[in-house]
Amino acid sequence: IGAAKMALDVGTKAQQTYLGRLGLLRPSPVELPEVGHPLVPAPWREINTVTISYGHGLSVTPVQLANAIATTVNGGIFRPATLLTQEAPQGIPGSRVFSSDTSAKMRGLMRLVVSRGTGRNAEKEADGYLIGGKTGTAEKVKAGGYSDKASIASFVGAFPIHAPRYVVCVVVDEPKGTKASFGYATGGWVAAPAVGRIVQRTAGIMGIAPEYGMPRLAAAKDLPSEAEEIEAALKPAALRELEDISRQPEQVRAAQ
Repeated sequence: IGAAKMALDVGTKAQQTYLGRLGLLRPSPVELPEVGHPLVPAPWREINTVTISYGHGLSVTPVQLANAIATTVNGGIFRPATLLTQEAPQGIPGSRVFSSDTSAKMRGLMRLVVSRGTGRNAEKEADGYLIGGKTGTAEKVKAGGYSDKASIASFVGAFPIHAPRYVVCVVVDEPKGTKASFGYATGGWVAAPAVGRIVQRTAGIMGIAPEYGMPRLAAAKDLPSEAEEIEAALKPAALRELEDISRQPEQVRAAQ
């Protein structure tokens, strides 16, 4: 309900504008012979604005999703995905979508998704690497609507989230719950752990050190208090401030 109300406040035109700037309304220009096309509503009615706000009504490819998240966390600059080696990201022509301040706030929110939200299973597998991301679980499209028996689970994460260098996107088609996931087949239970494992196994190869050197500490159900202090000390001030605010009672946040 909250996402729907915000989308209506922003309006259909603004929603379309930002989705377009993020490259979600047209095929990705990535150098592949076969590129998936997004499924975009036509006509685009108010109900589409509402459903898109919470993850339905628009279907995009994993490349498009990863590209949009990269834009969100890199300071707000959209640079088209490419398979060609570049001298530096700054060498790729880009266009501003968000302000650097908005991008910083989004990095903080995405970190909270992993540190205390639906993406916690990515944290458990990452072994000291700070990931920020977003889970997704959506019913699959079928003729005339959506299937109540088949879904798509996803998680897209950026790391290290305070100074992002890489984005990892995992999409699982029609996942099934297992004993390990307590029967759940959502993005947080199926895709997030996979991203955490990918980060844990590849970050070192790419020259990225863990934020705290405590093997398997992140896999513990509850972090020891001293580990929380270490993690907090290593976080940028903006992330620490955002998490501090999130712990305050609602009435205190409102007063501020």
